[in-house]
Amino acid sequence: MGQQSIPAARSMRLLLVTATVLTSVVLNGCGSGSHALRVFVASSLTEVAQHLAEEYETRYPNTDVELNIAGSGALVMQMQEGAEADVVILASNSHMDQLRELGLVLGPKGIAQNSLAVIVSPQLAESINSVDDLRHRDLQIAVCVKSSPCGALAFAYASSVGLNLASATRESNVKAVLAKVERDEVDVGIVYMSDVRSSRAQLGHLETAGADQYSTSYPLAVTADSKNKRKAQDFAALFTDEVGQSTLTRFGFQLP
Repeated sequence: MGQQSIPAARSMRLLLVTATVLTSVVLNGCGSGSHALRVFVASSLTEVAQHLAEEYETRYPNTDVELNIAGSGALVMQMQEGAEADVVILASNSHMDQLRELGLVLGPKGIAQNSLAVIVSPQLAESINSVDDLRHRDLQIAVCVKSSPCGALAFAYASSVGLNLASATRESNVKAVLAKVERDEVDVGIVYMSDVRSSRAQLGHLETAGADQYSTSYPLAVTADSKNKRKAQDFAALFTDEVGQSTLTRFGFQLP
């Protein structure tokens, strides 16, 4: 997956970290270190997390925020392998349950919901208008890997409407799917409503396809071993105050 295009935050720099199994985006303050707050975030929350990281640094100027952004499965794997984090926000309760059962997180709380959306590349936006088009035309489709929240939902949706995804391109996270559709590398992608809202490309959106009946929840938790629990709790509280909730809805998420 190529580098995600994310506007630089106030007094932040962007560092792309590429590993074998994922691509992470880390936002570092000027002097990240022992005072940095490390937040692991599901990729579909990229824009929200960046915005609220800026808000947090405005409210608490002596604390830098590091955002590690990747697919939920990749984040769980990192945590299981000993990666340090203060806050974890994932795109499904089942992924958070894996961390909770290992005693790695404390009291997860739902902060948002997100629904599926079927999007069409700019080149074909005017010519693909229905699920029938998806079934009967020879189209290149991109979805998330089945083990990810967006992938599990995409395959469940496809099964319900008789859409064969056997030859679909499978990406590690939803932002990778979105990027392929935006660049006309595939014809159709199954993403989230928040991706429809955040994209600046002239995408088609099959609003009558019924994908919005499939949704996922976003649990947030402070980690059990966090060395910055007070700061982590302050960051978590941002998602439920007025600024956090307006940010979530602005980027296409629903409140729980």
